[in-house]
Amino acid sequence: MSVLAQAMLAIFIAAMIVAVGAWAYGTRYWLPMWAAGFRQTEWRNVYMRRAIKGYSGFILAVGIGFAAGTIAEYWGGGW
Repeated sequence: MSVLAQAMLAIFIAAMIVAVGAWAYGTRYWLPMWAAGFRQTEWRNVYMRRAIKGYSGFILAVGIGFAAGTIAEYWGGGW
């Protein structure tokens, strides 16, 4: 495995760890809102914003992981 592939593997693993954390963060704020039936309360908008931020971070981290895997496969000689 080339140095580039090893570096991309480390980035891929870090991105997947961040993705799990972001998913957990988003779910931590989404589930109480979902369980309450989306009633209009003072904390609903705050929880909605935090859930969207968490899930956006998840999508970004997965995209970075896919990009690292693609770079490793095409230019790094593969894993």
